[in-house]
Amino acid sequence: MQLDRDEIRARLKKMPRDKCVAFAVRSALRVLPLLATPKKKSLLKVVLGQRNEAFWYWKQEDRSKYLLSVLRDYGFSIGYVLIKDYANANAFAAAAARAAAYAAAADAAADAAAAAAAAAYAVAAAAYAAAAAYAAADDGYAAYTAYTAYTAYAAVYAARAAAFADRDTLIQQINQDLARLQEASAAELLTLPLWTVSAPKDWLQRLDQFKQAAKSLNAGFEVWLDWYDDRLQGRGLDAKLLQYWNNVSSELLSQGPAAVNAYLKDVADKKADRPLNRVRAIFIGYGEAGKTSLIRVLNNEPVVEGKGDMTAGIDISDWPVPDSDIKAHFWDFGGQVMAHATHQFFLRERCLYVLVLNARSEINSTEQAEYWLEHVKSFGKDARVMIVGNKADKAGLNLDMSYLKGKYPGIVDYFPLSCTQAQTKYKAEFDRFHREFCRHLQAVGTHQMLFTPEQFGVLEELRAMALQSAFLKHDDFIALCEKYHIATDGPKSREQLLNLLDKLGVVIYFPQLPCLGEYVLNPRWLTHGVYTLMYERRPTLTERDVVDILRNKPIKDESGRELDYPLDKCRFIMDAMREFKLCYPLPYDLKTLVIPELLATDQAQNIPFKKSGALVFEFVFRGFLPRNIMPELIVNRHEDIVNQIVWQRGALLRSKQYRAEALVQVDYHERVLSIWVQGRDAKDYLSLLNDEVLKIIGRLNLDYKEWIALPLSACIDDKALIRSEEKAPYRLVLANAREGRQEYIAESGLKYKLNEILGLVLPEAVQLKEGISNYFYGGKPNLNQKSEVEMVNQRIHIGNGNHIGGSIVAAEKIENSFNELHESKAEPEVKQLLERLLTEIKDLNAKVPASPVIADLSEEAATLVSESNREAPRKRWYETSLSGIEEAAKSLGAIAEPVLAIVKEIGPLLLG
Repeated sequence: MQLDRDEIRARLKKMPRDKCVAFAVRSALRVLPLLATPKKKSLLKVVLGQRNEAFWYWKQEDRSKYLLSVLRDYGFSIGYVLIKDYANANAFAAAAARAAAYAAAADAAADAAAAAAAAAYAVAAAAYAAAAAYAAADDGYAAYTAYTAYTAYAAVYAARAAAFADRDTLIQQINQDLARLQEASAAELLTLPLWTVSAPKDWLQRLDQFKQAAKSLNAGFEVWLDWYDDRLQGRGLDAKLLQYWNNVSSELLSQGPAAVNAYLKDVADKKADRPLNRVRAIFIGYGEAGKTSLIRVLNNEPVVEGKGDMTAGIDISDWPVPDSDIKAHFWDFGGQVMAHATHQFFLRERCLYVLVLNARSEINSTEQAEYWLEHVKSFGKDARVMIVGNKADKAGLNLDMSYLKGKYPGIVDYFPLSCTQAQTKYKAEFDRFHREFCRHLQAVGTHQMLFTPEQFGVLEELRAMALQSAFLKHDDFIALCEKYHIATDGPKSREQLLNLLDKLGVVIYFPQLPCLGEYVLNPRWLTHGVYTLMYERRPTLTERDVVDILRNKPIKDESGRELDYPLDKCRFIMDAMREFKLCYPLPYDLKTLVIPELLATDQAQNIPFKKSGALVFEFVFRGFLPRNIMPELIVNRHEDIVNQIVWQRGALLRSKQYRAEALVQVDYHERVLSIWVQGRDAKDYLSLLNDEVLKIIGRLNLDYKEWIALPLSACIDDKALIRSEEKAPYRLVLANAREGRQEYIAESGLKYKLNEILGLVLPEAVQLKEGISNYFYGGKPNLNQKSEVEMVNQRIHIGNGNHIGGSIVAAEKIENSFNELHESKAEPEVKQLLERLLTEIKDLNAKVPASPVIADLSEEAATLVSESNREAPRKRWYETSLSGIEEAAKSLGAIAEPVLAIVKEIGPLLLG
């Protein structure tokens, strides 16, 4: 018995989105136990009676993390159906599960391919269920009916997983669910038992194995096993409980699966029921936009044109949210560019952001809005943003809201206001803003984590103590924990609570500085202290400078209380700034700090470094290059700085480990971070610096690409034809090498030796780490490589741009084309056909072993998409690409007939 993906998709097209998602998650839930599919045991293990390791296809340290991501995918999918609240069901859940499938396929040995595939297919089914919910909740995705495709994939991969159990019975259940979609609601479908007939015996055996395996991880997965039993039996769903489960904070997630599962159990058992009732509203925008004026209006205070000082650093104040028990903390950030690198330490997720733009002064308002929206995207993830155009009485703000909302789905709306006329001419507009502001603050409040009575008791006492002192002794915290019976170890230990309170901004402590016997009880003491020093605008600060500034300048908190900075605590501020990577000590004077963000902007003169002949690596950012990256890189590598040749945007470095020098430089206008390296060990130093940059940008949600300069010596063709230094996408070069190709064709059409390119740029250890070894250079494959080759056909494609098997180069090219297609200027009918074409080629890539034909198909399709995005598409390019696609598809035979059909359909539209 088989399942036809296209047939399923056709039957789902007329179904409501929530029904599609309900169907997908039920299909995926049925194959969860197949994650316990055992590995084929060696004869020795059989003789010794040894049992298989649980989840053997994942690395031991990752097993709990991956299993939790799969289970949370189910919760997110069901949450979409029941609540229609996808604000926090982020794509990271599906991405994490897809990463699990990658690991399952990649780590499996060739002799256990079937077992590995069963697990990988089961994970992929869960990932597709979450992807279906993500697509259904997004109108942009829904327009392309992506959610029906993802739903069909969830069912098909569930069936493929079941091939290693009782496939026919599972397919029968899937077909029954399809039939039920006509009369049952989505919620009703989710409360039906997973099996309407007796579950297969082999499946029940797998279920027992799965339960034992999950328990063996000792990470509290029993709470999920109980939940799964409820789904199995068709028991009712608690929408409110699921909402809390789906809204686990990133702060808690960072503590690991055991802590997350302990929290979920406390919520399920109603032991955790005390909300924090504190939310943060962060006001951002350029200086003089009117952020402080807007806060004054919210506090019913008068605003007079031209009066009011610019905020230096940050102002914090409290505001009771009307008709609720929630108190909002207003964080009014200084808008000067100098402060933007510092903001990263105080911007948070689970906040409401208010972006204030000055309608009178923003020339390119959409571009300016994007700059700040990228800040939120990078540091605040999926937080909601309200855009306010202040001074609307003076001029209108020309924002392309359709474009902005499409790119930044967290935008609530645009609100044109005038703070000086908020209670007169612009009262209606302000009242609308006020209503939405309060509503979204309350929404943030409901998505906060819950505390047990014991934890909340500690929290309340800490708040009271913060009014008396800025610091808390370690011994006093221990005594407080003992008073409220907080455990000394386990997932709800004192250390875990302290870590959580630190991430929530209730207290601040630095575990890296064990010499400090106290915690900062009033985080604003630290916040105001750091900003006060930064706004002195001194590139270097001695210990004496810090003491003089903080002791002689009155600093008050939001209550008007003067903050005290005793002599012994000033050193703490300096240590904190070093921990925040805001500064570094001079090598010859450890008591003097250098703040890279405040150094001269002009590049140093006569730098003793020649760029010609150097290895070159670039990080090219699309849309946003945060200003903290270069200062942090300088801080991290400050011991390598040569003769203090360093400025705000770059530095000259000399490795203490390798014989090599490097020039690192950032261009904020072009949004490029460049690294040039010279010396005997240039490639080793380049690798080290690349890793350093990737660590920094890895914390942020940034869109960037890596490029390498192609060495002249690697060019195969006539070098006289090279007009200027050529560059290539680094990841594409790696993908070509992994596929065993010997040459790389540059954009100019010139050919380069791949082994020489990578031999000059990558150390051997990095090549092996990237999956490139002697097999690429023509030697015999080692054991690991042989396993990889044999596993090509078992690997799976799991959607949303991720690819296991087939041509990696083609997969990347297709994914880029999908991204470009969304911005195409073509007619809707053409866009739809192009999307179908890309989807068919994508499917072929999953079915056909990597070959130049698939690469050619993806290349020609990419040309069609690129041309469709031009103001005046060139027909000769259309003709050439259509002909190329037709020729390549015919060479594949019957399997590529859908591609030929689309070419015949789209040809007249493109060429007419």
